[in-house]
Amino acid sequence: MFEHSENPRVYGLPPGADFPARLVDGLLGRTSGTQPEALARVTILVNTRRMQRRIKYLFSIGKPRLLPRIGLVTDLDALVPDADLPPSLPQLRRKLEISALVGKLLEAEPEIAPRSAVVALTESLLALIDEMQGEGLAPEALLDLDTGDLTGHWERSLKFLSIVRSYTTAAGREFLDPEARRLCAAELLQDSWDTRPPQDPIIVAGSTGSRGITAQVMRAVARLPQGAVVLPGFDFEMPEPVFLSLTDQANASKGIEDHPQYRFAKFLTALELSPKQVPCWHGVDNRKSRNQLISLSLRPAPVTGQWLSEGPKLGDLSERTSGLTLVEAPDPKSESVAIAIALRQAINLN
Repeated sequence: MFEHSENPRVYGLPPGADFPARLVDGLLGRTSGTQPEALARVTILVNTRRMQRRIKYLFSIGKPRLLPRIGLVTDLDALVPDADLPPSLPQLRRKLEISALVGKLLEAEPEIAPRSAVVALTESLLALIDEMQGEGLAPEALLDLDTGDLTGHWERSLKFLSIVRSYTTAAGREFLDPEARRLCAAELLQDSWDTRPPQDPIIVAGSTGSRGITAQVMRAVARLPQGAVVLPGFDFEMPEPVFLSLTDQANASKGIEDHPQYRFAKFLTALELSPKQVPCWHGVDNRKSRNQLISLSLRPAPVTGQWLSEGPKLGDLSERTSGLTLVEAPDPKSESVAIAIALRQAINLN
């Protein structure tokens, strides 16, 4: 389906595009004129069940055809069915084990937190463990954090965080935590593909690579002979020097990780690709004029000079701002509520 390429294969779709619809249209276009079973040999990996259902629906409303396999990028068992891995630890058992450790610590160190905080502390520790295991970080990484002037507070926190080490290094465990198991599965998958890469098309669509395991799978797929990654909301309007600056270590302390394109920049850097090597998956950008304005407005700091030099080149903004709503929120809470409502409305409309 894809032509031979010496580089990893990465595509993008611009902000505002109907991602599932454009994905399906592009896939149908690439398999048009081929044997009916060509589409059935394709595997699509998406990041949510909602998108999975939408893609299936879009395929179903066309003419009768054999459909591709559509799975979740987090369901690695389907990709490595022969992996000999311990089963996942049941969620309830995880909570009870962590809760018991938290309770013992609070009995020994009551100044850390009241007993009533056991449930909340358990939930926060579980989230931390999942994040660390998903990124492949050992508990010792917590000791390397730069705590600055928080020495006293950090010493108390380390007593609490010592539970992470006790829990993750416990001997004789016949189960793996879900994220630790996914990481092992991803590594087995990588080894399997390095030895015997699949020849049928595999596409990871709609993921940003914000989670370490997902990014690892995306990198592996992009390097396959018939693999491809399709990025959502990719900014085709951002100048390459600005895009590359997102992963510049000099900008690490400027909150640059919050930029919408940061994950894409990091992903492309890992693959040694430039943004110019990311073509549009399918169709044209019908919101190009709007996206040019949004791209300029979201330039990483300092941006004032860029606004003054490039802003006038956009010309009349009436078309670019048509249908745009300005919300001047009185406080961060109101701002977040307005954003949540807008996102919910967009989801319901799609």
